[in-house]
Amino acid sequence: MMIHLFRAQLRRDRWQLLYWILGNGLFAMAGTAALAQEFGSVAERAAILRLASGNPALLAIRGIPAGASAGATVYFEVFTYLALVAALMSTFLTVRHSRGDEEAGRTELIGSTPVGRSSALAATLLLGVLANVAMAILVTAGFGVMGLPIGGAVLAGLATGAAGLAFCGVAALAAQLARTSRAANTIAGGLVGVAFLLRALGDALGTKSADGLEVTSAWPSWLSPIGWSQQVRAWGPDESPLPLLLSMALAVVTGAVAVGLVRRRDLGSGLVGERPGRATAGRTLRGSFGLAWRLQRNGVVGWAVGGVLLGLFAGGLADPAIAAVKDNSGLAAAVQGLVGGGTAGLFDTFVAAIMAFLGILAAGAAIQAVLRARSEEVEGHSELLLSGPVGKARALLDSILVALLSIVAVLLAGGLAAGLTFIAVGHPDRFGSSLAAAFVQLPAALVFVAAAALAFALLPRLTVGLGWGLLALGFVLGQFGGLLKVPDWLRDVSPFTHTPVVPGNDVDWTPLLVMATISIVAAAVSILLARRRDLVT
Repeated sequence: MMIHLFRAQLRRDRWQLLYWILGNGLFAMAGTAALAQEFGSVAERAAILRLASGNPALLAIRGIPAGASAGATVYFEVFTYLALVAALMSTFLTVRHSRGDEEAGRTELIGSTPVGRSSALAATLLLGVLANVAMAILVTAGFGVMGLPIGGAVLAGLATGAAGLAFCGVAALAAQLARTSRAANTIAGGLVGVAFLLRALGDALGTKSADGLEVTSAWPSWLSPIGWSQQVRAWGPDESPLPLLLSMALAVVTGAVAVGLVRRRDLGSGLVGERPGRATAGRTLRGSFGLAWRLQRNGVVGWAVGGVLLGLFAGGLADPAIAAVKDNSGLAAAVQGLVGGGTAGLFDTFVAAIMAFLGILAAGAAIQAVLRARSEEVEGHSELLLSGPVGKARALLDSILVALLSIVAVLLAGGLAAGLTFIAVGHPDRFGSSLAAAFVQLPAALVFVAAAALAFALLPRLTVGLGWGLLALGFVLGQFGGLLKVPDWLRDVSPFTHTPVVPGNDVDWTPLLVMATISIVAAAVSILLARRRDLVT
């Protein structure tokens, strides 16, 4: 029976998994091709690695160098994001088929047949294992077909799959803790973010070798499944698969605990009980907007906590970044040539690099708010809401307003955290600029709100895929467009490409005004279109 459940889950997710897995394989190929074109010689690779090893900001964003070979340089540039994609794929897949199916009533229906209580979760974990095996194979093939040594390619593929497997178990456990799929995704997705930040902190505080071609991570990296996968140091002189045993152990332990818990708890319940509502809660439910906000406020808080962690990260690494410049005349010259202003220019560049991720986080929070309108429609809740004095346009407008509040909450949380951290480490003059660097991300995030709203109005069945797909595309083009040698016109498709470094010299505010205008017009059009279409479940 478990095999039949596995086949049913695979059939439901076959296209989504194809996009995740094929996308990572293609990204591995594109990254390898771009690095070969840009840094074809050992001398060129050594120069860029020495520059990176002395810059905590680059180490935090990219990872740790492990030598100047072509494969090691590619691994340094792209692996962190391969592992991040695998972790997110595994998180969404596991929660969707565990807590999501339970919330939708599918698990209860399956339970009426002669199957065990844990059969559905076991099928989900089996699907997660096979999906990550497939991803490991595609990533290995992506590196291998580009001419990199096959041994390192296999190790890089295994490291990618191991990161995904670890979060299969973590997400399965989160699904037992929370009562709703949204809460489970928030917990598991938040842990993915924490893993990324721990890895980034450990790498940024790492120790570089005498020749500047290798960096040894600090202890925080060893608290992260993404960090464990990175420590295999594929194609490096000291590559080793042993760190992957930690990921496998985490996957086995958390998966086994989740299977044990699902057998013991009541269907539809979570280990973390629901808090009873306050007697005054009805005051916040006056009107459809109050309902929309109450349904999504916990998710907004979760995204804002992620913003706080990014802000703390930005402020806490400022001084190490400055110290790196002072100790490296070549890096100091490079920074001055890039942004001007000496160490102040480095501050601006470093904060802008971290705040770019804050903008992505804010856009993710906003997209989730808009997509809630689609989930309400699919689950039949919108039909009940619209039976009262609430129109279709108002329902979508409420979701857009919650999305706007989500963006503001994430940006404000990140900006305040960064500013207060700068004050704590002796740079009180950076408080205002930290807030400015955060809120300059607002127009780019608004573009994704408008795009998701338009998808909901025009192509409701594709809303979820288009919403997250466009964000992924914007992230790749914005962060890796230069590395992948993407044409300028294609890079300009990403709103994140047009966000300036603030404060900085000769800041051009025109792109921000254009993006804000486009967002307002597109959101208005989506509201008008929503009034004229039928509910689509």
